[in-house]
Amino acid sequence: MRKLWVLLKLNFRAMLRAFSFRSGAGSSKKKAAGGLGALLLMAFLALYLSGVYSFLLASMLAEVGIVEMVLPLMALMACVMSLMFTLFAASGLVFGGKDSDIVLALPVPAFTVMLSKILALYLENLVFCGLWMLPTGAAYLVYAGLGAGQAAGFCVRLLAAALFLPLLPSVLALLGGWVIAYFSGRMKHKSLVGTVLSIVLTGAVLVGSLQINALAAALLQNIEGVRRTLHTWLLPLGLLLDGLVGSWGALLGFLLISLAPFLVLVWGMSTQYKRILSSLASHVTRSDYRLREVKAGGRFAALFKKECGRYFGTTIYLLNTGIGAVMLLGFSVYVLFVRGQAALLVAQMGGAQAVAPMLAAVVCLMQATVNPACVSISLEGRTLWILKEAPVPPRELFGAKALVNVLVSDVPATLSVLLLWFGLGLSAPDALALLALCVCMGLFIPVAGLAVNLWLPRLDCENDTIVVKQSASSMIGIFGGMLVVGLGALLWAVGGKLLGFVWFSLAAAAVLLAGAALGWHWLCGSGARILQKL
Repeated sequence: MRKLWVLLKLNFRAMLRAFSFRSGAGSSKKKAAGGLGALLLMAFLALYLSGVYSFLLASMLAEVGIVEMVLPLMALMACVMSLMFTLFAASGLVFGGKDSDIVLALPVPAFTVMLSKILALYLENLVFCGLWMLPTGAAYLVYAGLGAGQAAGFCVRLLAAALFLPLLPSVLALLGGWVIAYFSGRMKHKSLVGTVLSIVLTGAVLVGSLQINALAAALLQNIEGVRRTLHTWLLPLGLLLDGLVGSWGALLGFLLISLAPFLVLVWGMSTQYKRILSSLASHVTRSDYRLREVKAGGRFAALFKKECGRYFGTTIYLLNTGIGAVMLLGFSVYVLFVRGQAALLVAQMGGAQAVAPMLAAVVCLMQATVNPACVSISLEGRTLWILKEAPVPPRELFGAKALVNVLVSDVPATLSVLLLWFGLGLSAPDALALLALCVCMGLFIPVAGLAVNLWLPRLDCENDTIVVKQSASSMIGIFGGMLVVGLGALLWAVGGKLLGFVWFSLAAAAVLLAGAALGWHWLCGSGARILQKL
């Protein structure tokens, strides 16, 4: 039991460390503080998000007399959110831990090792999923109007359900993690699985949150169909609903149907844990090798290919620095499909000439969030010395990193401007001036991002998440770009209207282009010397 407890603490800390604000160079006390901060942040998110959506949804459902439906709906949302947090953690912790060989070589049964990892997964789900249900229960008590005795019984049943509900996403995360780990070792572009799943899950949550206002009406129109679904395809949630509203037998059924798959899966995988790890560590090789001519390439092409592989192969890197381009392109496509409604809205706002400055601000603001260059040097980490010792001029290294940023920023921005040109009926001078402004913005951002990253490098982080989301260079790089856009908007409001949109945009584009040229000159000179000192 002591071995299980020690391993459980180590694995749980390892899961929290991915969300920690501390790097690996700090003391053990700082690491513990970072893990505690991550735990408190997760608890706050669960309580805050659940509180907002639970009371909003309960108030709407109470008006149509089905307030109890808030319980299974929020439980389903809790499972989905928990699955998002732990799906990839299960793949890395349970099936892809770097210390698995060392731990399994110790005098510890494989069952204990496996159980400790799965319990760590359950504890993380319990922090989020369990706490998520507390505001949901409070919202139900407020709008259901239960008596004192009924409220006390409901609280007891809710606590029991909150302890067992995290078992469902834990089982799904364990199975999903095994699938991800299996295909990751057998796919050439293994990170594609993680990226696609992250985009799909994030999109589903965003779409679901936007549709919550129409959820009450949809439930009222087909309430019987929803109840049938809860007692067939979503049986655990149906039992949860019946159990929380008063049926102890249904609650017992929910507890059993949540616990049984968890125990079966733990027992089944623990007995074959070493074999599972061995099969996942193996790789499928081709048997139809053919001799072909090897194509030679230049240094810059190799560096550019490496940067593209890192950017599109790192899910957290791609999503955090590329979401602005995706949103901008999605908005432009949507405008093209609703051209009629958009034309009426533009007319109400004063015509295309009045809308053009707003579009420029929106497009440039989205471009400011697309700044992978501001963390590209930090992501090299402890392997930066390889690039420094390689026969590669700093100019080519900076150029490869900047070119990736230019492509992921300027290409979507150019397509968006063309779509907005046709979708909103912009005049040719306005559209071309907007296009010139966006292109120059896309050239300025990566140069400024590289300069910021040279000033504020962070090469000692334990994982890419800390570099991309929590480093000083990422904050300054992205919010600094937004500050530049805000300064341009202020200048337009003060006196830019006297020049007109076309001339103001061309002047701003010239300033950005000059800033990019000066920044590039600095990078090739002083920046190269700073790089050698890192």
